[in-house]
Amino acid sequence: MENRRRKWKIYRFLLIVPFVLVFGLPNEVPSAEKMLTVAVEITAPCVMHSGNTYTGFDIELWEEIARELDVAFTYKETDLKGLFNHMVERKADVAFSCITVTEEREKMIDFSHHYFDSGLRIMVLNETTFSLTESAKSVFSPIVVKSITYIGLFIIICGHIFWWIERGHKYISRNYLPGIFQAFWYVLVTMTTVGYGDIVPRKWVGRLMAFLVMLIGIGFFGWAIAQLSSAITLQKLHPDITGHRDLRNRLVATVKGTTSVPALEKLGAIVVPGKSIDHAYEKLLNDEVDALVFDSPTILYYARNKGAGRVSVVGTLFDIQYYGFLFPQGSKLREPVNRALLKLRKKGIYDRIYSKWFGSN
Repeated sequence: MENRRRKWKIYRFLLIVPFVLVFGLPNEVPSAEKMLTVAVEITAPCVMHSGNTYTGFDIELWEEIARELDVAFTYKETDLKGLFNHMVERKADVAFSCITVTEEREKMIDFSHHYFDSGLRIMVLNETTFSLTESAKSVFSPIVVKSITYIGLFIIICGHIFWWIERGHKYISRNYLPGIFQAFWYVLVTMTTVGYGDIVPRKWVGRLMAFLVMLIGIGFFGWAIAQLSSAITLQKLHPDITGHRDLRNRLVATVKGTTSVPALEKLGAIVVPGKSIDHAYEKLLNDEVDALVFDSPTILYYARNKGAGRVSVVGTLFDIQYYGFLFPQGSKLREPVNRALLKLRKKGIYDRIYSKWFGSN
């Protein structure tokens, strides 16, 4: 009986071994005994130095994935070109650092499911000197001219109505001139809440008119002041760059070899590539370029930290992009990482990491 069991175990072993050799183990996850090599590039806030180790959104997300998969790893720092070379030459098992998923890159390597929705943003240098010419330009910007025109029309219409109602009384001349200017003056001092009291309505209809001027006119005046303040603020940031359509024929810094380059070329900008994002920051701070364009998370992080008070982010997000982890083509690690990402989202761990670095998701 014992011999029969032993023979049956041997037969089962002989049947299983060929199957494993032919088909392998599907979705194999590297064991904790194998040390994975993780290639990274320093790009805030995705990957940053923290003493002798690293920190950042991508770092914390990857370490949660590694914990989920129970794998050991070691980081290997390189540059953007090195990340792709390590994947193509299979010198690393995975790589990341705010890397955008593109069709061209998919021809060389494999990407995970995207883990971050991003895009490009514009950063400009804050003006530190007062320029009378530039300040005058802000006064004649389209939005300010439009608001002043509305105020002027309001004064003219209300002034004519008030003159027609109150003409011939003590304060308003019966004659159109100078009576109309007296009426204009009354409407202006009423809507600005100055209220000198040199002209007051005598008729109840005139007082009703004054009531309407107070309610509507004050709102108009406050709106005009807000528009003027906004125009002057934008002028102090940069005279004529308020969105990505203003980048045409302008000197714009970015990082060489990134997806920002073709996006800027498509807009007609004069691209000034830097070796790294820090090099691009230097170009902007030294006033060598009109603006800097790069991935939104990186731009916003810099503007709120190192660049606070010196630079500002203008315009809205454009050229929407998606970040993914990089793998050598055919990597068996890709599918387990995708599943781990889904688990982290389901558990709420992804949202916790996102909120820590970027606020509410």
